[in-house]
Amino acid sequence: MSAIQQLATTQEAPASKGLLTICKAAADPLRLDVLRVLSDESFGVLELCRIFDTTQPGMSHHLKILAGAALVETRREGNSVFYRRALIASEDPLREMVASLFETIDQMPLRDDILAGIARVYEERTESSRRFFEKHSAQLAEHQALIAEYEQYSASLEEVIRNEQIPTSAAVLEIGPGGSDLINLLARTFDRTTALDNSDEMLAQARKTVTDKHLGKVKFLLGEPEHLVRQSRRFDLVVLNMVLHHLPSPPRLFRTARELLNEAGRLLIIDLKPHNQTWARDICGDLWFGFEPGDIDDWARDAGLDKGQSVYLGLKNGFQVQIRLFHQLQPSIHPTN
Repeated sequence: MSAIQQLATTQEAPASKGLLTICKAAADPLRLDVLRVLSDESFGVLELCRIFDTTQPGMSHHLKILAGAALVETRREGNSVFYRRALIASEDPLREMVASLFETIDQMPLRDDILAGIARVYEERTESSRRFFEKHSAQLAEHQALIAEYEQYSASLEEVIRNEQIPTSAAVLEIGPGGSDLINLLARTFDRTTALDNSDEMLAQARKTVTDKHLGKVKFLLGEPEHLVRQSRRFDLVVLNMVLHHLPSPPRLFRTARELLNEAGRLLIIDLKPHNQTWARDICGDLWFGFEPGDIDDWARDAGLDKGQSVYLGLKNGFQVQIRLFHQLQPSIHPTN
């Protein structure tokens, strides 16, 4: 064998081994379903066990095989480990094959029992968050101030809204307003503001926060964003201020927000960048420990939203705030013949 042939064989061996590992990992119906469920979501081992009605040792075995094939990866949120589908590295020689595999998997319809299992996990996360806010609503503003006070990023947020030149007649929705003074900025800027929360206690805090001058311009609703979708409610601006890290499914929020927006509507997200401060879960009920800007971009794009203004602020306590604005993707205009 020539030196060139030996070199080629050496270079091909890792790719061949990787290809075999991927094929073996994908050659199981349950593992294919797991990859489908993890397409744009993150779940813990026990959550996946509930979704698929299987034992923890069995699920851990399947996840180990998928991780060994670099088809899933883990992300630590405080003391919890969540699994997500792996990102495909640009230098991976098998990237086209893996991308094609994921694309094919995404076309697989999920069985009704799997969809029901996912819904149960979402309900458990939502109920846990609701119980936390009902129990700690009185102390929440004080606790959240330890992480990021509204005044620390309010000037940048106001500039982002002002730059959009949204008409004062716009219909605005703030999801989870709580006790933040942002609701007053929205009521001062726009004529029609809706405050939506799934907690009576937090909605009561929002009512107390709104000044008498603006109270008549704000409508308070108890419920979930999906309720407004079913009512065919539409808004020109949807805002979530430090709320995304409390939601059971951040990717799903982007899809829901897309349905709540008018044709030229905008989604405004204010949240934290990734951090490792586990105490935030204990005192603020955080489910997610911040988000990578790239993940937010991907969720928005997959939901049909285009990236707009972005502002990133570093706070003295080490936390970082990101202010992200997204637009409806405009349909392509083709010349008529």
